[in-house]
Amino acid sequence: MKKSIITTLAVGIGLAGGTGVSVNTAQAASWHKGMPKALQGTWKTKYNKAFRVSFKLKNGKNYTHSYGNDPDFLNRTHYRYLGHHDYKIVGYEPIYSKKNQTRYFKWVSKHHIVFSTYLKKGYGTSYYR
Repeated sequence: MKKSIITTLAVGIGLAGGTGVSVNTAQAASWHKGMPKALQGTWKTKYNKAFRVSFKLKNGKNYTHSYGNDPDFLNRTHYRYLGHHDYKIVGYEPIYSKKNQTRYFKWVSKHHIVFSTYLKKGYGTSYYR
């Protein structure tokens, strides 16, 4: 009888002690270095008749460079996943402002992304592979 009470007490204390252990999980809203793999690569817009140019966007491992009439570079990028295939990219702009700038990307498919300088649903420039 004494043996079963001691065993029950030991198991109960062991279970109660295990509930106080905290487990660290990954934070979905944390910042990550570089660019998301889904956005990396060379992208371009459809030909724009008004400007007579097709804009080009090149996303590398830790940079995003946009070419067209006016260059737009971001180096030393890091990103946050916002949900629903939306990404917030922050990086250093070395040409004009020489400060950190923010860009927003939406991954639509493996052949289509939407680029914007502000977070507004339905607005932005479509780029294709």
